[in-house]
Amino acid sequence: MVIDALRFDFLLHMPNATAANPFFHNHMPIIQHLRQTRPSSSLLFQSRADPPTTTTQRIKGIMTGSLPTFIDAGSNFASSAVGEDHLLRHLNDQFKNIYFMGDDTWMHLFPESLNRTDRVFGSDSFKMFDLHTVDNRILSRLWPLMDQPDNEWEIAIMHFLGVDHCGHTYGPSHFHMTRKLTQMNGVIERLISHIDEDTLFVLMGDHGMSVEGDHGGESPEEVMSGLFVYSGRNLTMAHMDTDHAEYYARFFQRIHSIRAEALGYDFTSITERLGYNASAYPMISQIHLVPTLSYLLNMPIPFGNLGGLIPDLLMPAPPLSLNKATALFHMMEQFRMNTLQVYDYLTHYYRQTQHPGFSPQKLAPMLQHLYRAEKSVLDMSKWPSFSAAANNLPVADDDEELLAMLEQTILEYDKFLMGTIKYCEAIWAQFDVGCMCVGIVLLCLSTCANLWLIQKRRTTFQFALSMATWTSAFGFGMAVLRYTALPGFMRNRGWFEKMELLDWMGISLAMAMAMMTSTMDYGRYSILRDGWSWVILIVAVTCQGITLASNSFVIWEDRIIRFLLATLCLWLIFRIINRGDPLKRIGTPLCILAWVRLTGLTGQCREEQFPHCVYIHNGHINTNTYIYGVFVFYLVLMRVLSQRFAKRAGKGMLKTTLHQISLCIVFVRLAVDVYDSSHDSQLIEQFSAVVGVSQGWLQSILNVHAPRIVYAGTAGITAISMSKTSQTGEDIVSKRREFWGILYLWSTMLAMLQKPLGSLIVLSIPCLIELLANEESDLLIRLALTHCLGHHVFFVTGHQVIFTSLPWKAAFIGFDDMSYYGGAILVLLSTLTGYILAWISWAVILAEDQGEKRQPFMLLLVIFQSIPTFLSAIFILVLRRHLMTWKIFAPRFLLQAILSVGSHVAALVLQHFI
Repeated sequence: MVIDALRFDFLLHMPNATAANPFFHNHMPIIQHLRQTRPSSSLLFQSRADPPTTTTQRIKGIMTGSLPTFIDAGSNFASSAVGEDHLLRHLNDQFKNIYFMGDDTWMHLFPESLNRTDRVFGSDSFKMFDLHTVDNRILSRLWPLMDQPDNEWEIAIMHFLGVDHCGHTYGPSHFHMTRKLTQMNGVIERLISHIDEDTLFVLMGDHGMSVEGDHGGESPEEVMSGLFVYSGRNLTMAHMDTDHAEYYARFFQRIHSIRAEALGYDFTSITERLGYNASAYPMISQIHLVPTLSYLLNMPIPFGNLGGLIPDLLMPAPPLSLNKATALFHMMEQFRMNTLQVYDYLTHYYRQTQHPGFSPQKLAPMLQHLYRAEKSVLDMSKWPSFSAAANNLPVADDDEELLAMLEQTILEYDKFLMGTIKYCEAIWAQFDVGCMCVGIVLLCLSTCANLWLIQKRRTTFQFALSMATWTSAFGFGMAVLRYTALPGFMRNRGWFEKMELLDWMGISLAMAMAMMTSTMDYGRYSILRDGWSWVILIVAVTCQGITLASNSFVIWEDRIIRFLLATLCLWLIFRIINRGDPLKRIGTPLCILAWVRLTGLTGQCREEQFPHCVYIHNGHINTNTYIYGVFVFYLVLMRVLSQRFAKRAGKGMLKTTLHQISLCIVFVRLAVDVYDSSHDSQLIEQFSAVVGVSQGWLQSILNVHAPRIVYAGTAGITAISMSKTSQTGEDIVSKRREFWGILYLWSTMLAMLQKPLGSLIVLSIPCLIELLANEESDLLIRLALTHCLGHHVFFVTGHQVIFTSLPWKAAFIGFDDMSYYGGAILVLLSTLTGYILAWISWAVILAEDQGEKRQPFMLLLVIFQSIPTFLSAIFILVLRRHLMTWKIFAPRFLLQAILSVGSHVAALVLQHFI
């Protein structure tokens, strides 16, 4: 029984009322009851999931025993079949009647094992707003199966999703979570009544849940899941009613302590973050379940498994378990088989891949433990007492030398297993340094070409052709070295492994194009006319890019961007005062400063920012005072936006009507979200009962059809406006109206993809841009402010550069089912809302400016993202083995790469209409 996102502390009994959370603690009392009444048959473990903590990767790890990689996280949304050896394959070989119910991710991962339509009942796992449908479907199939008098089933797998969906939708501290955990407790109670001495019940979570209710990262809340094992018979020697139970308990604790130290488990951090004594419960790696289940069910261990046996569950059949020597010999025998399986996998892996990291020389530190253990077995084989234990004959319990030798041998085997896990976690993160260097060269050339164009330095055609020829020759020369002169040298270092001849040709062409670009005549205007302002801005952007080399600066980037915005506002104030302009003009930067300060109170905290991070988030909107305040503010904002839209975008009936309809739809959706998150019953449920219409019909209107009206209207008006803009030529007034209309419509549509507080912030952006557009000077500073405001909006709308902050709920706004492409686009739009509005605002400000041609300023838009991308690529290369690479630097580089592509696309589209 898999309960998605079952965090370990959800299973605990917390007697301390001050430490317990009333929403998710003490709601599964069946676990505590079984541990008290049947301690030898009930085992509870802290199960640590390997990040990334996405469901697909955890199911794969649970079944194969393999470790995930950073890039595997993306396959969580398009699962492909597992090609490795896995537990389900062996279960199919040994058991014929296997039933599955729940998350259909299993069916995508193991299609050859779960292919019986009469025994496999999958459900869509991505409808996060639905807390009950999947779970109820499971129960509708489960109870008839369990209640069959002939007990036809042999294996039953259930994967419940309600707890995970509740976390994503409402967070863990919500009364809906209490309901789901109470329901799961009832399911377990009823299942326990079907468990006899020949049945094994395994309850587990695939990962944990962050304080916001998400997962995907590696915070203690996300990686700490629960594992509970129960049977009608005894499962462990540590709690049996024998004279040796205490001895086994101490030995098992010793193994767990050594493992925790080897794998770097931080019990102190877990205790502080989750509020229970983490050292009081044994902690295992989630992949340890693979060899353990293989042992319990008498099956082969999957070939690629790296997990180690859970010692608590190793027990020979009575009466051998009553004798310490024979019990330890049984444990040693099982550990030896587990160790040899892992050794066999490593050996085959090296033979097949010739990976230098898995050569015998590199594996020597781990192999020393294996050799010592094998030597001990060889030495003990000469002892009569060892031979007696091997032949299942009782051995005197006072043979301390044999017992000590067996213990040490088991520990040596286990050190090999844990050392292998630790080594593989580090070595499997491979980097193609050659390709990384080529990519950095291309980024450098494109950035330099943009800077060259901004200065309008023209060269002769002969010089440009010469430079293009030399750069092409460089790419060709590297290809020759790769395939002729140094193939072995580069292969041993993993350089250019994936690059083919066409890739080298593309690189040479890109280099030549970057050099040829410097001969272009880009308009009649040079940014140099604005004095040194552009130089200062380029230096500032470069400094901001350099901060990406520091994990502390990346962690606190939300604070840094506010500091940068304040600096730009003060610079603008200084320029206004220095020119002797009317003092009332400083109202614009002062208003922006106030808005930044106010909106800076909202956002989302990264794990690394605790306990120094306190933000107002949507969970705080749970009292009537806050609710009424939000509604009143929203109504006022709707009125203001309608008036400003009519003034700026013109009084066209189609645009005005669509904008007002879109505002109403956003308001209704916001009202429903706020009400449902703070009340026991749903607003739509109450409204449908009052008006006498179907609740499903109302939900379909609100969640599917109404958003589609907004999408279609925004896309249609944008296309019409762009068409008009391209036809008006030099009619700057018409261009302004069209760009203002696009900004207001897109801000409304993107506000619909945000949470309530983020929605209010996004809707206020056009009013802020009006202040900047009304200024008549300092164009470069205003554009830089717009750029930084987009970055600021990213953080204050509840986003962070971590996977757990990705707005998955946006993927279902306008869709009644999972759409991979549509959902991906909506998640991308929701994430990049601030940047998209900044790019559109860039065009609005340029259209409002009274100066000459402004096409060169689009190059500045690109440069503001190209420089940080180029620097971030360098830092990723240099810090590729840094401890925080995957947690901090890699996600930040991915965001920067997306922004670089987005800025190029925005510049290409907008410059055509400016």
